[in-house]
Amino acid sequence: MNKEMSKDKLLSKHNLRLLYKRKSEVVIVYVIFFALILFASLSSDVFWGTRNLRNLLISNIGLLLITYAQLIVITLGGVDLSVGSIISMVNVAAVTLMTDSVGSWILISILCLIIGVGIGIINGLLVVKGNIQSIIATLATQTIFAGTALLIMSSPKGTLPSELCQFFTRGWGYLFPFLLVIVMTVLIWILMFRTNFGRAIFAVGGSEQAAECSGIRVGRTKIMAFAVSGLISAVAALYISFYSTSGNPLIGESYTQRSITTAVVAGATLVGGKSSVIGCFAAVGIMGIINNLLNLMHVSSYYQFVIQGVILILALAFSAIRSRK
Repeated sequence: MNKEMSKDKLLSKHNLRLLYKRKSEVVIVYVIFFALILFASLSSDVFWGTRNLRNLLISNIGLLLITYAQLIVITLGGVDLSVGSIISMVNVAAVTLMTDSVGSWILISILCLIIGVGIGIINGLLVVKGNIQSIIATLATQTIFAGTALLIMSSPKGTLPSELCQFFTRGWGYLFPFLLVIVMTVLIWILMFRTNFGRAIFAVGGSEQAAECSGIRVGRTKIMAFAVSGLISAVAALYISFYSTSGNPLIGESYTQRSITTAVVAGATLVGGKSSVIGCFAAVGIMGIINNLLNLMHVSSYYQFVIQGVILILALAFSAIRSRK
């Protein structure tokens, strides 16, 4: 009996070690996240204020959603530089076309989702049919659609329906935005870890040749992955637009680099085949708390970009070390 119990304990410890090795990046990012919360609590009396916490959470939902979109392409072994231009295109389309009627809200929102999917499909076709690396293909589409957004709206102007904006960002006593996050997170997790399509993404990211030999249609998987990424980007773009309440052709400019940073910090590797949906919460939280602290300390916003760049370099270095091991 004692031998069986000791054997079970050894197996349990062994399983825990294996689990830690597989999820070490996620564990580390959550340790950093909670340490940063502790530091913020000691650094600012305002941090735990209801208004500050609410603003911190609501303002970073868009970044979390766009990180999910980036995560799919990174898991595939690529990088999507066009997510920022999708945000800008959706923003100017919504502001230009949306009126105060409910029918207009629905139709234009569907049109915005189609825009995101369309750009994603174009990216996928360039990568698969054009045999172009994703970073080059999406850089090209990013330039094209960012320029198109500027042609449609040359400077910030216009507003979105206030009732719609309030519902998306404060609806049901601030419950709606959190439900949106929960629903999107569950859907992305199921897509990535409980469907054949998600398994195909991991397989292609791990090794295209091995995936093809196992019967996976690599080209179709890539095109579908970019299309899904475009769809999620459009959802994020709608939320970001409703949060800002106005039109700005440059609104998506900063989200490309930020989405790559948070996806890598969350545990994804740029070589593909590895990612973490749960880790995205902590990664976005880290970025959000750092920016929030800088704002509370009245530090220039330019330092935020410097810190984000440093975090990206450290995350990439750590990811490279882990990959070599």
